[in-house]
Amino acid sequence: MKKMIVIGMVGLLFFGCSPSTIQKDQTSASDVAIYHPTGPKQRVFISEFENRTTYGQRRLGAGISNMLATELSKTGGFILLEREKLDVILKEQALGLSGVISEKSAPQIGELLGANAIITGAVTQFGVRTEAQDLVITASKKQIATCTVDLRLIDVSTGRVLWAGSGAGTAVRKYTNYLGSGTAGSYDEMLESDAFRSAVVNVMQNLLQGFEKLEWSCVVAKVSGDKVYLNAGQNSHLEIGTPLTIYRQGEPITDPVTGAEIGREINKVGSGQVSGYFGDDGSIMNLIEGNGISVGDICKLK
Repeated sequence: MKKMIVIGMVGLLFFGCSPSTIQKDQTSASDVAIYHPTGPKQRVFISEFENRTTYGQRRLGAGISNMLATELSKTGGFILLEREKLDVILKEQALGLSGVISEKSAPQIGELLGANAIITGAVTQFGVRTEAQDLVITASKKQIATCTVDLRLIDVSTGRVLWAGSGAGTAVRKYTNYLGSGTAGSYDEMLESDAFRSAVVNVMQNLLQGFEKLEWSCVVAKVSGDKVYLNAGQNSHLEIGTPLTIYRQGEPITDPVTGAEIGREINKVGSGQVSGYFGDDGSIMNLIEGNGISVGDICKLK
């Protein structure tokens, strides 16, 4: 009997010295299906997200935007445009940008950036709660963070929202004390980061499906005789021999009632075939038909 008591005391002392345990949610980027683009890479700009919660101020929206950029980059199917580039362009053009990029302003911003799409979003919910349980020998506490993110995918050529949806994420930390020993479990800032990343990962699959509705295009950067230089090339996975059709956009057509832009008249002005590359991400197209091709004309796969 004495041996059993000694063994029991040793066991209690052992557990009393045990550190706290931490439990995290298991959501990761590997849970997202691999994206297989069927054509050239889309050029995407991710605006800084709004923070519609009372938590975190500006850093919350910026953090979510950066996480989304990281996850999209992992797919290998996109060329991501840096937000710093937008700031430079706006200064050069003496333009102001107030508030969040909308469907109305997206075509103008997209044209300046050379983007095919803009992703906007907002953090609409964030919270942390604590659950505790006290037993005779052990005491445990869980911190649970939850986050919801709303996203919109905008086609910059039309300003139309191609896809809108939301993702929710959860992260958990579990702390256990034995006989009063162990970590009490003060707030861990990594908890919020894990919840944000979980929300982004959970929305990725649907967002990638939204890109299937986006028509790829590039822009004429220079014209020299029958050679047309484009702002997309090898890095964009635009293959040699790809046939392209050249279009010219007309003036915006607006709704006479609401004043909102409905779209633009688009006219075919030529066609050609990709024959070579230049620079980091440019290509040369041999003109097959058409004349009067101008810088800024749009090239599409059909």
